[in-house]
Amino acid sequence: MRIPDELDAEVRKAAADSGLSLNAYMVRTLHRQMIKEAAEAQTAMGGVLLVDTGDADPAGDIP
Repeated sequence: MRIPDELDAEVRKAAADSGLSLNAYMVRTLHRQMIKEAAEAQTAMGGVLLVDTGDADPAGDIP
């Protein structure tokens, strides 16, 4: 992915402010955007989107 020149300084500052490398910041940002867009699409279809956060048992109720 290429960061447009007019956004480069802003994106690099946001990455530095978050304490992440530029690559890690971009992956996190794109992941969040994908989840947001998927949730909006699912809501538009009248459903609920379940997102795997990577936590094997987030509720702590699986024996």
